[in-house]
Amino acid sequence: MQEELARQICENLQLQLTPEDEMRLARRPTQNREAYQFLLKAQYHLNRSTRESLQRGLAYARQAIEADPAYGAAYAWMSVAYSLLGIFDVVPSAEAFPKAKAAAQKALEIDDSLAEAHTALGVVRLYYEWDWSGAERSCKRAIELNPNYAWGHAIWSDWLMAMGRIEEAITEDLLAVELDPLSAVLNARLGMKISLRGDYGRALEQLQKALELEPNLVYTNEMLARIYSRKGMYEEALATCQRVVSLCGGNPYSRALSCLILAMAGKMDEARKILSELKGYRNLDSEPLVFLAETCSLMGEKTEAFEFLEVAYQQRGSKLSALNIAPNFRNIRTDPRYADLLRRMRLPRVPLPYPEAS
Repeated sequence: MQEELARQICENLQLQLTPEDEMRLARRPTQNREAYQFLLKAQYHLNRSTRESLQRGLAYARQAIEADPAYGAAYAWMSVAYSLLGIFDVVPSAEAFPKAKAAAQKALEIDDSLAEAHTALGVVRLYYEWDWSGAERSCKRAIELNPNYAWGHAIWSDWLMAMGRIEEAITEDLLAVELDPLSAVLNARLGMKISLRGDYGRALEQLQKALELEPNLVYTNEMLARIYSRKGMYEEALATCQRVVSLCGGNPYSRALSCLILAMAGKMDEARKILSELKGYRNLDSEPLVFLAETCSLMGEKTEAFEFLEVAYQQRGSKLSALNIAPNFRNIRTDPRYADLLRRMRLPRVPLPYPEAS
């Protein structure tokens, strides 16, 4: 019915469809109502972006594919699920991102006009493969196909941030939030980007909006703790960090964040105690490894900082994509090992976007 209506409109307006238009018109998302309902549930849970909701979103995307194995959009959202699981370190990078790429490629084989699949492919190229030109192409293609897809703009913003183009990155994240104002994670990401220009007051306002939308989003609380610390609000930073510990059950991620926030607050002895404890852990994920590298950088322990970064590099940790502009690595930016790490990541070196704000 939709296809016939579209054709009638074109005929009445005397429009001529190109062969590409005809192909797009002929594509059907799915005729399986159950698959469609599963996909709606997947989208709902993935948009919440908590650790639990990402797992549930992935499960629903799988059910949509089981109900209709030719449903391109279901593969696209499966790729989105794995991408987000990798970005937020819920699943190790080496597991999450190759699965995201495979699902995105399958989706594009079925329908190459799916902006979600191009965006997820951009995530893999940006966060895991460090294929900066490939990520740029994927992000631009996604926005071209669907300018109203909020995550397309959000991932393009991340590419701009990695290149040190902070004002452009903020503009893209502002657009993402305009397109999806009820997304807690998009609001939180905007707050983080604003903090990179040193405007901590405005960043905190944005993060509070995110917190109101989803109080238990770990990412928002992590960013709040960081920015409270940079603003000198150490009591608030430590209290927020304790909330992360509660939300995460005291896992290595939350303990490593506590270590970092204590160091940012100048409580070096307490930070060293946690640092010593975490050194005994085997197989730390890349996210806590980067936190510990930041901690050592703040302490002036450069060799240890690079040891942690090297393990995160071997794991292809997603947080390394922001290495260029991370404020807590100021102390090691002039070290030749820092330049070598950027070279191996094929990441062009850029100046820090803004001086530390008071």
